[in-house]
Amino acid sequence: MPHLRNRRGAWAAVLLAGAAASLGGGAVAAPFATTYTGTMSTSDFPEIQSGQTYTVTFVFDNGGTSAADQVWTAAHLTCTIWRMNDARNVGFVQDLVLSPASAVAGSATTDGAGVLTGMYSEITGDPVGASFSSSGVTHTMPAHWFANSVNGVFADASQNRSVNDASGGVQMLQLSRWSPPQPYAGPCTAAVLAPGATPVPTLGGVSGVLLSVALAGLGAVRRRRA
Repeated sequence: MPHLRNRRGAWAAVLLAGAAASLGGGAVAAPFATTYTGTMSTSDFPEIQSGQTYTVTFVFDNGGTSAADQVWTAAHLTCTIWRMNDARNVGFVQDLVLSPASAVAGSATTDGAGVLTGMYSEITGDPVGASFSSSGVTHTMPAHWFANSVNGVFADASQNRSVNDASGGVQMLQLSRWSPPQPYAGPCTAAVLAPGATPVPTLGGVSGVLLSVALAGLGAVRRRRA
């Protein structure tokens, strides 16, 4: 029955098109992340090397589906990830939903092309409980971190140890130091600190179902034709 095979083929094509549109059009809401790269001038931690680079990532989620024309405020911060040394073999991650930042000023904004046009001027943290994890470093509580253009960017107060940035702190308002916001699909747990861990965009629930059904439909049509 050629007409039945044609209908099945058309239906599968419609499902594939819908899945592709959902994936390509960014229809599924996602967190976004931006990363600062700096150089450490001094460090009191033996595991953290002076003169090497480090990164600070902030993840935020306002329910949007695109990086274009967005505003992310203090309420939208969900995670921060710090990676130290050129080898990125020392890490710290804090869930900012479980333990919100101690102080936040300003907001992150983008233009129609998804380019940063504004950044928080201050985000600082004093993590508590099970909201944070670290790897490659032994630090004692209380831990502190400061992203506010002031030095002493990472510290554990009980041993009076800290890390300084060669530029005088995390330069929040130097937008060229921050990466364009990108979709973030990684966890906010110790898993993100594992060597080689890279957040990879994932299929949204609806898109994944559509794609699976479409592929199954195409397979059935091909089997019938064979």
